[in-house]
Amino acid sequence: MFDLRARLIALHRFLQAQMFYPVVLSSLLGVAFFVVRVWWTDSTLHRFLMWNLFLAWIPFVCAVWMVSMYRRRASAWLYIFPSIVWLLFFPNAAYLVTDLYNLQNMPPVPFWYDIGFFATLAWTGLLLAVASLQIVQRMVKQSFGVVWSWFVVLIVVGLNGVGIYLGRFLRWNSWDVVTDPLAVLQDAIAPFLHPIAYRQPVAIIIVFSAMLFVFYVSVLALQRESSQ
Repeated sequence: MFDLRARLIALHRFLQAQMFYPVVLSSLLGVAFFVVRVWWTDSTLHRFLMWNLFLAWIPFVCAVWMVSMYRRRASAWLYIFPSIVWLLFFPNAAYLVTDLYNLQNMPPVPFWYDIGFFATLAWTGLLLAVASLQIVQRMVKQSFGVVWSWFVVLIVVGLNGVGIYLGRFLRWNSWDVVTDPLAVLQDAIAPFLHPIAYRQPVAIIIVFSAMLFVFYVSVLALQRESSQ
């Protein structure tokens, strides 16, 4: 009995350290918004948001998977698959912010209700992005130091902006990197090779990269204040 209690306490502390409870609570609120909306209208309109929420959870699950292996001192090759999946699907988290593009007044549901619905999912996506990136940064910091950990953060945040541009505006999916890698790579590097001709894509990448970075460091600052 004591061993079970100790294991549950250890699991609780592990999940707490990964921001598991906030992202679950926020996700459940978003799902609740959707369920009430379906009951209210007898329609599954906006069901794509639930799919996008599912995709946003993939990088977080991969990050938790990796940190659990890290704690067990697993072999380096075991990280290859979850780290690749994490990186490919990472933009799907902050991508939920761009779903605000679909927000419009659609009676009989009041506009204020859908504002709450979309805003909750946007917030959830940012939380999932921050939580999974923080997990990875901690592992890199413990293995290679602070400088390398922030280098990884900057690279991932920049790739996040590229991923959102590819997904929202060019309609590529994460798995297209596997099915059509050359075409995705061509679209990804084009704004960097021809920044003048691709002024809007460059601006999109900068805006969403900066947004995630500011949100990330803000959450870190709040965490440090609360721990003091």
